[in-house]
Amino acid sequence: MSDNDSSDCDERPVRCISGQATKRLCHKKQKFREDWTRMECFKKWLNPVKDDVMKAYCSFCKVHMISELSTIKKHANTSRHKVNFISMTGSKSITSTFPKIDETAIRKNNAVKVAEIKLCGFLSEHNISFLTVDHLSQLLKECFVDSEIAKNINLKRTKATNIVKNVIGKCHKEELGTLLNNNPFSIIIDESTDVGTIKTMCICVRFFNPITKKIESMFWSLVEVFKNSESANEGATAQKLYAEVVKSFKDEKVCLKNVIGFASDGCNTMMGAWNSVASRFLEDFPGVMIQKCICHSLALCASEACKVLPRR
Repeated sequence: MSDNDSSDCDERPVRCISGQATKRLCHKKQKFREDWTRMECFKKWLNPVKDDVMKAYCSFCKVHMISELSTIKKHANTSRHKVNFISMTGSKSITSTFPKIDETAIRKNNAVKVAEIKLCGFLSEHNISFLTVDHLSQLLKECFVDSEIAKNINLKRTKATNIVKNVIGKCHKEELGTLLNNNPFSIIIDESTDVGTIKTMCICVRFFNPITKKIESMFWSLVEVFKNSESANEGATAQKLYAEVVKSFKDEKVCLKNVIGFASDGCNTMMGAWNSVASRFLEDFPGVMIQKCICHSLALCASEACKVLPRR
């Protein structure tokens, strides 16, 4: 063994299972090697310690360490040493090796997204079929040849539907939920059957909007009453409808303590005295105002009045 490889170790007695004493060698200590100072990864900062051949010295971090190759490599990978290495040698940081972000391209991309969202909002506001979007995007490219935004618009009916449902609709519902949490509101519901013979219930809210300073009625949710065979067997009972209404607000974490009114048509399921949606609102929200739909009431009055008119 050479002088550079010489090491000190202690021999400690250890008892084996049979009870006989054996010898176990401790960890070998390694002396500093001059070859390390000529290695490319160490030569700029690694130095020997004059008074102790078992130690190494980092000139960048001003610290001593055990002269073991594994220990020296661990020190080289520490964040402190890397920062000192960059400051001492003037090397570029790792972030400078990555390409810079093109802010102009990002602005153009965001402008295209805004244009697509506004187009989808226009279709929804004016109740225009999403099928027209398949031809609208191509029409805009032909009409506005010099527009970079129009060239990059890639909007079809599937994408438009998802934007309305998952972007515009979701953001609108979050904003509406915030308003309902901070202001008293009334609930208006009505049932209907769509063209697919699916029983649905429309839920609207009416409240004072502090932003516009007006009393507004807004759409809240469209609930499918019969989602499975079990609910279909139960039927559109008052308990079922009431549970769906309450669930729609709880899912969006809306405070139901702000409910001050309920309105619907005057059928027995909605407005019955004992077992109805209105009776459950009165039970769970004492002091809530119950209002029958005036339009439904006028329609019934006009229908009964027409019966007494002469047929001629």
